[in-house]
Amino acid sequence: MSRRRAVATLAIAASLLSLAAPAGAERVSAGHQKSWGKGGVSLEQYWVDSAECAHAAAEMDLDGTSPAKALQLATRMSEQWGYGGDILQIARVAPLDVQFNRAATIMEDALESCLVERGYVKFELTDDQDAMLSMLEYGSTERRAYLHSLASDPGVLATQAVMES
Repeated sequence: MSRRRAVATLAIAASLLSLAAPAGAERVSAGHQKSWGKGGVSLEQYWVDSAECAHAAAEMDLDGTSPAKALQLATRMSEQWGYGGDILQIARVAPLDVQFNRAATIMEDALESCLVERGYVKFELTDDQDAMLSMLEYGSTERRAYLHSLASDPGVLATQAVMES
């Protein structure tokens, strides 16, 4: 993508996202946090597997996917109409928040497939585990260690596994 197209896409995204999400809006997901685990996995291997799968998902080539095509259309429309073009018309044709969510879903599916291939299972935290996790700073060593203690426990995985339909 050319620099001009990238700038146009970012300008459109910023405009639309500011319209779609008012300041202070919070996104709350239903249910408890979910994580991935593998009985007996070492902390080191847990980190390696999660990093490698996340990297593979982030490096996915989304060219040719439905969200990429919609974003390319929005970029072409912005170039045709100029950067000050009818942003709301572009939003109706290719709503960027929807396209970004679709792209994120494709990448999340790739991440989850990678973890499943490595023997991991998805599990849901209990009320107490969820409460404990919420007290730990995101990205902290303590949080990672706590999640690993759950993720490597065969008992937790046996009783809290999420059954996908």
